[in-house]
Amino acid sequence: MILDKIVAEKKIEVEQIKKPRNSLISKLTEETITLIAEIKKASPSKGIIKPDFDPVLQLKAYLKGGTDAISILTDKKFFQGSKEILRRLRKKTRLPILRKDFIIDSLQVYESFFLGADVILLIAAILEEVKLRNLLDTAHSLGMEALVEVHNLNDLKKALTSGARIIGINNRDLQDFTVELSTTERIVNELVRMNLKDKYYLVSESGIKTRNDIEYLKKLGINGVLIGESLMRAEDPVAKIKELFSCK
Repeated sequence: MILDKIVAEKKIEVEQIKKPRNSLISKLTEETITLIAEIKKASPSKGIIKPDFDPVLQLKAYLKGGTDAISILTDKKFFQGSKEILRRLRKKTRLPILRKDFIIDSLQVYESFFLGADVILLIAAILEEVKLRNLLDTAHSLGMEALVEVHNLNDLKKALTSGARIIGINNRDLQDFTVELSTTERIVNELVRMNLKDKYYLVSESGIKTRNDIEYLKKLGINGVLIGESLMRAEDPVAKIKELFSCK
């Protein structure tokens, strides 16, 4: 009898673990452009971005500003992030959380699940087609979503054959870290040419700093933007969000 009670309790615990994740796609379907606000202390190209880094205060500012989702850098060596930051902030918001890291193995996908991430970043440039597809399938099997990041047409080809639903267009070249917002336009134009644009949710990443940038991306038909540096450097992130998005 005691064993039966223990097993019954474990079934309840497992159901809690398997409860549905918060959906980024549900945010990207909204009419207004979706903001994914990023929390990061540093980057390899810019060094320390936020000397007085406090992820909890940053999250509070983003929530007050009306962000739709949160991106958290968990890479320690190059971005001075940590998995613990994601674990802590998971308890403080029900918004979708994207784990932004360099995921190359299925173990990292499972790790992301137990850290509390709703979405993982998969970078097409560092993954072979089969590996990308397998990692994406693993994420979906756990009820998670994945943002498949592309920078050029070769990356885009991988994304299109992977089963991706969300395509992130990184305006930053990961080889030399140069940034061109027109990268988004080139990828969008290719999707239009292939008559595939409406089949995916599109997120523009990197180099987004002004209201004019947002308007430019809106005209391209982008569903969302991921903004990190300009929000992290802002003295008042709430005011910066309002500056970028008058509707927020």
